Amino acid sequence: MNFIYSFFNQPAIIIGLIAFIGLVALKKPVTKIITGTGKTVIGFLILSSGGDIISGALETLGPAFEDAFNVQGVIPANEAVIGIAENLLGTEMSLIMAFGFIVNILIARLTNIKYIFLSGHHILFMSALLAAVLGTAGFSGVELVAVGAFLLGSFMAISPAIVQPFYRNVTGNDNIAMGHFNAANYALSGWISKLVGNKEKSTEDLKIPEGLGFFRDNT
Repeated sequence: MNFIYSFFNQPAIIIGLIAFIGLVALKKPVTKIITGTGKTVIGFLILSSGGDIISGALETLGPAFEDAFNVQGVIPANEAVIGIAENLLGTEMSLIMAFGFIVNILIARLTNIKYIFLSGHHILFMSALLAAVLGTAGFSGVELVAVGAFLLGSFMAISPAIVQPFYRNVTGNDNIAMGHFNAANYALSGWISKLVGNKEKSTEDLKIPEGLGFFRDNT
């Protein structure tokens, strides 16, 4: 019994079960179900390991920057948050992700906000962030999962709706929406551009000096 509990208490297994249930619900072939579930588990393990590596690197880089520039602060990185949250609150994080998606579906089904958020890596990042923040705030167990899932599902439904009017102007229809939790900033940018922008000019037309080209590489 302890083995079964320990096995299904692993975040990677929970995420794999979510993928398994989804593939079965979509009536995918057995081979697709097996490979899809396996890839999800392996991908989560790789992402978690990468988060641990980045988190460890930042423990060295952070003090170095503080000493070099005489400042205090942190180096924000989504992957580092996932690594830390997965180690401390991995099960809660996985359950927030699963139940948050259910909350999103319920909101889309029962309200006029008809958006289903399908950017899986963003859902994972936000689940980790909510688990870490709520855990630090004193939430735990079922309470942490319930509050986190409600917040996640609400964000997943509302954020595409915020930016959709601007997205519609670009695409010309409502066939697709933006699944990104930075929607408020995108909407603000769209609103500002209406006041000071020029539709005839695109950022793609900007001539960037070759020496500043490295700014295009987010890594």
